[in-house]
Amino acid sequence: MVLLPRHYALLLTLSRILLDTSVSGAVLPRQSSVEVFDYVIVGAGIGGSVLARRLSDDARVSVLLLEAGLSGEADETIQIPYVYERLFQSKYDYNYTLTPQPNLDGRILTYFRGKALGGSTSINGVTYTKGPASYWDKFAAYMGDDSWSWAGVQQYFAKIEAFEPPTSPPSSFPPLFNSSAHSSHGQISISLNAPASSSNSTWIVPPIMSAAHEIGIPYNTDGNSGTPLGVSWQQFTIGNGTRSSAWTGYLAGVRRDNLEVRVESTATRVRRSHGAGVRYDVVEYTDAFGETITVQATKDVILTAGVVDTPALLMRSGLGPACVLEAAGIPVEMDIPAVGQNFVEHIGLPMTWSVSSPTNTSLTEPITDDALDNDLPVYNPELAKWRESRTGRLTQTSLSHIIFGRVPENATIWQDDEISSRANNGGSWMNSDPAWRSDGPHYEQIVSNKWTSLVPSPGSGRHVGVTHFVTCPTSVGSITLNTTHPMAQPLINPNSLNTTWDRFVLRHAIRNTLRYMNASAWRAYNITPMFERLTEQSGDEEVDAFIRANAFGGAHGVSTARMGPASSPPGSDVVRPDFRVKGVEGLRIVDASAVPFMPNGHSMAVLYVVAEKAADIIRSGNAA
Repeated sequence: MVLLPRHYALLLTLSRILLDTSVSGAVLPRQSSVEVFDYVIVGAGIGGSVLARRLSDDARVSVLLLEAGLSGEADETIQIPYVYERLFQSKYDYNYTLTPQPNLDGRILTYFRGKALGGSTSINGVTYTKGPASYWDKFAAYMGDDSWSWAGVQQYFAKIEAFEPPTSPPSSFPPLFNSSAHSSHGQISISLNAPASSSNSTWIVPPIMSAAHEIGIPYNTDGNSGTPLGVSWQQFTIGNGTRSSAWTGYLAGVRRDNLEVRVESTATRVRRSHGAGVRYDVVEYTDAFGETITVQATKDVILTAGVVDTPALLMRSGLGPACVLEAAGIPVEMDIPAVGQNFVEHIGLPMTWSVSSPTNTSLTEPITDDALDNDLPVYNPELAKWRESRTGRLTQTSLSHIIFGRVPENATIWQDDEISSRANNGGSWMNSDPAWRSDGPHYEQIVSNKWTSLVPSPGSGRHVGVTHFVTCPTSVGSITLNTTHPMAQPLINPNSLNTTWDRFVLRHAIRNTLRYMNASAWRAYNITPMFERLTEQSGDEEVDAFIRANAFGGAHGVSTARMGPASSPPGSDVVRPDFRVKGVEGLRIVDASAVPFMPNGHSMAVLYVVAEKAADIIRSGNAA
């Protein structure tokens, strides 16, 4: 593999100017202005990294991988798991914002998207959830293809996971994972934040577990076994004390003559090499010097630019809703109404409590991670330890446990017309339960060992936090072009909390958390809420006001160029089962935008499966 640095564009320009001369003195033709590869892949996130690795396994084909962002390979801020929050709104983030959200008090919220080798896997919170079996079985029912079922995708999880069991956890802990649910020979390191017996973080485990038991939340040995409901140890893409990203897992260290990677290379459009026909085999991109470079694919152009930039690139290329393209002054090459539509995103909300010395002297003194964020005398020795041996507190995040729950069967929401009518609006893959089956959660709660809020930390004190997500939202938004400035940031509108269901679920999750944090195990630490007073008895209007002021727009969006079965009505989706754009040849999409509906959990593991499966499909389809 050749990873070209910043000055690639200058070298390429010089190569086009200089004339080569043979040993006999004959003048050779000027280098062609269009470079040709078998595959041109746009975006080095999960889809791009996986496909570049798998497709280049065949030494007979040539692969070019383009990444708009910097490399980031040598930056320890990316490598250190604990400091991932420093990567948000950094040079490795697109720094996107959402459109004002009416149901969130009109606030304009940040929307994190990775801009580096590895894409968002290089800046995210490294949470790894496979989703319930029901999510994958729903995927299979929707596509009419059992290979997408929970049983069918296990072969791909085996390719992904390199599971690392925790070393020397306290003997008092129950089993922390189910070894039969994991592979140890895949590309991405998976581990737990399970503290060793001597760790300062062990204090938080008893109240997490005891409070869950007290209010009837069952313990789940392994939330990634296909049935995530209950409280379980969280699993992360961390290995040997460092972040395991799509780049580090699939491409870092790979050296192949048939694979080339170019950073700071932003695709501006895809087009046909010939004026007529439907084969889109050319990519135009700008390099770090602003020069436009043209490359051509003999087999496929594959868009892996993500949920925001893939639909934006399609529309800038004249492939999208005709009404949007015409308003933006872009010639309509093909009217594809679903491009940029069907955008679904999780809605999140953090809550924080202060903790202090326990009233019961037999309990362990709480040592939270707030000091790592606020006190250099605490942080610097841990940084030195990480640099020397990849050990210490910086090798993990502050998130230890995750709770997945469901709305009760007797809840009033099930009688709401919005929910009861769902079963009549789709095929066998649609029913009144947005989670599809009873093993699927409706919400999650992530417990953290420090200040957790959109409001900056006070800089002192000890805290615990709970972050909520509605895991199967029904609100649907869009990502479309700014028609006044089509090359500017797209208009990203998740339409947050626009349905009765989403509002009900988040309200229910918050009340469940208030009950959880009011359990005796937490009260022993004199916890005090660091937010406006809410109780389990607070009315809907009061809870909704709190949500509007404090929720955020998520970071797991999907479906803006969604895949559909071959039998789906024209215009209802964008991508065929073989990942080709419908009505177009030579152009495929393999990223979050193609996922047909929201993963019931975090999206990263789902995207790895999609990419691995796509690699098999593409290789078999081009195996002539």
